[in-house]
Amino acid sequence: MGSPKTSKSSMKQGIWRRRIGAPFAAVLVAAVLAVVVFSGQFAKGPNASSQFAPVQVDSTLRPRRDKPLSTDQDFGRTGSSNPQDEDAELKNENEQSPNKEEATEVQKLSQAAGIEQDDDSSNPDSLDKESPSQSEEGGSAAESAPYTKCTTPSDTKICDLSNPRFDICELCGDARTVGQSSTVVYVPQNRASNSEEWSIRAQSRKHIPWIKKVTIKSVNSTEPEPKCTSKHHIPAIVFALGGLTANVWHDFSDVLIPLFLTARQFNGDVQLVITNNQPWFIKKYSAIFSRLTRHEIIDFDADNQVRCYPHVIVGLRSHRDLGIDPSFSPQNYTMVDFRLFVREAYGLPSAEVDIPYKADKDDPDKKPRIMLIDRGKTRKLVNAAHVEQGLDWFGFEVVKANPKIDSKLDEFVRLVDSCDAIMGVHGAGLTNMVFLRSRGVVVHIVPYGIEFMADGFYGAPARDMGLRHVQYNISAEESTLLEKYGWNHTVINDPETIRKGGWEKLAEFYMSKQDIMLNMTRFGPSLLNAIEFIM
Repeated sequence: MGSPKTSKSSMKQGIWRRRIGAPFAAVLVAAVLAVVVFSGQFAKGPNASSQFAPVQVDSTLRPRRDKPLSTDQDFGRTGSSNPQDEDAELKNENEQSPNKEEATEVQKLSQAAGIEQDDDSSNPDSLDKESPSQSEEGGSAAESAPYTKCTTPSDTKICDLSNPRFDICELCGDARTVGQSSTVVYVPQNRASNSEEWSIRAQSRKHIPWIKKVTIKSVNSTEPEPKCTSKHHIPAIVFALGGLTANVWHDFSDVLIPLFLTARQFNGDVQLVITNNQPWFIKKYSAIFSRLTRHEIIDFDADNQVRCYPHVIVGLRSHRDLGIDPSFSPQNYTMVDFRLFVREAYGLPSAEVDIPYKADKDDPDKKPRIMLIDRGKTRKLVNAAHVEQGLDWFGFEVVKANPKIDSKLDEFVRLVDSCDAIMGVHGAGLTNMVFLRSRGVVVHIVPYGIEFMADGFYGAPARDMGLRHVQYNISAEESTLLEKYGWNHTVINDPETIRKGGWEKLAEFYMSKQDIMLNMTRFGPSLLNAIEFIM
């Protein structure tokens, strides 16, 4: 350091430099700005406007909030049961109940999954009818940027009917939906080829006879194409509701998982066009629909427009019951991806958050929490009160729930999320495992006589979703069938013979006629296994 005199002198010099330099700098900056402004005006020319050109914005779009899906890398995959945006609100409620027509094939599918019809399926609900402010959805920016997300090779058929589960048609180019006739018209670039026509059931189970069909027609040069009344610059997916929906297993297995497989690749920039609309379904799963599309949902059957799209998919892709095979998905989606997507849709904790018991280890009195699913009609726990006492004795906090009547879905999913495990007899209620956190536990009680098919319906899907599965097969002594038929009846001493008699016999005895008297002593080791997973 210098002397105090020197420091004082330096400080004075600095003050004078700032007093002289500041006005000079201000004059210099003003001169530069003047040059820039005048040169900009001359560059515009004498007829140039001084107004900024407004940017056109499609008012039907909601802010994008999608995040990339995370995947639990450490979860392995297992076998199949089949051998072969957040802010959307629903308006204009119209009462409508799901189709309850029964058929033999329906009984097979529903009863195999252990399904009873959901009581909440008759609730009046509505289809989202947020009308676009422009006849050409997508905005002017889309007009200047051609749609390039799909190109159809000249040797590829528009429709693929070869899959045993579903039919699907993909139209790349000029595709026009005509709701009044349930038709999608394809206008190929080469109009010299012969016209073709297909009629498919646009859902994931093509053999269900009452699912409404959609006609796909490719026109040639001699046929007039319908005139566009509404142009869009996004893709569309045309699919059907109804079918076996109205219980949670089929809701997810037949519609929501296939819709995820088909629509998620577009990251919300896709329009859903629904035939055989079920307004209650759209309302019940509005959180999921809002994550799959940010655009107006179209009721195809009531639509009087001819909508023109650059890309239309008719039908829903499906791999297996309540499952995804990544090898069949170009995006390599998994059931873990689907479960995390659903959790994100409902605003549940992210994949990094542990199950509740482990997330709050500082509480010495905290018990692992288990949700006990209460079945209302068939395959009930006859001694449910005793089972609750037993669960408490093993150290669980029991949350008893009936998904059919307990609260709204967005409230119920938070209840499931607050649990470490879900427990119930083989049936649709177990599908709510999709709302558990990673490494949550599914305790699956399997009725007598159906052990051979239980894992495919719930065990494999649970493991594929990154959950732990504990299967408990009851004994004959725990089935009310023993009291009804006795040890000497074929139903008890030879279930294999009953199975050989066909599905109707199997369903009649083992799915519809038995309830369960759970032996908590015999069941104990399975509970200890669940506790070990949780700990």
